[in-house]
Amino acid sequence: MGIVLFYLKKIIGMMLMPIPLTLVAMCLAFLLMKKWPKVAKFFLFCGILMLGLTSWNPVANTLIATVEHDYPVFDIQQPVDAVIVLGSGHKDLSNTPTIMALGNSALFRLEEGLRILKANPNAQLFVSGYSDEMTEPHAEVMRRAAIELGVQPNRIKAFPLAKDTEEEANTMKPYLEGKRAALVTEASHLKRASIFFEKAGINIIPAPALYLGSEKSDWQIDATGAYKSQRAFYEWLGRGWQWIKNQKNSTHF
Repeated sequence: MGIVLFYLKKIIGMMLMPIPLTLVAMCLAFLLMKKWPKVAKFFLFCGILMLGLTSWNPVANTLIATVEHDYPVFDIQQPVDAVIVLGSGHKDLSNTPTIMALGNSALFRLEEGLRILKANPNAQLFVSGYSDEMTEPHAEVMRRAAIELGVQPNRIKAFPLAKDTEEEANTMKPYLEGKRAALVTEASHLKRASIFFEKAGINIIPAPALYLGSEKSDWQIDATGAYKSQRAFYEWLGRGWQWIKNQKNSTHF
């Protein structure tokens, strides 16, 4: 049942992103054009408007700003016992350095994690992430990439089975009792991730690794703007679902 719910959440989440919503609106317009032309024109207008606005950088920067400024950049003067770099994504590549297989978000997360690790020579590095459709777990790819960048293997602990942030928190909990950890993920994801780890009883210091938004925005309509809006939509949905679960759990005594 758990695995079914996991993939159901992924499918619903994917369909509620700006571009899929635009496609749904345009498909409805096409289907309704003959019978209800006015309704069809309304759906077509909504689809074009959504695609245009969410791909326009001034709007996209405004949207992503709502989820990116919960925490300041990590101060490396704060001592920690562990550095947690949450899972992201990678590509299946052969005959290349492992670092080249990491996705953009994973690179930023790992870079920030290693910056904090360097300031704490006795700390451990925790990396996570399951395989999904890849040939090996993301945690293993992150572990090898960290080793390529100079981290000693005995300082790294990988968690290759956790499929989402909540599972990552619960899986890591036994290893972080009585310890203080830096929690590294991209800025937009950090608030939701911190709630999961704090709920698990882990003493974390949030460490944002990647800011997508910009205070000074150009006026272009492009894929970069669309991605920022997608990340904002994704976090709104994630935070909403997290709030609903917390409310539901709080009613059970």
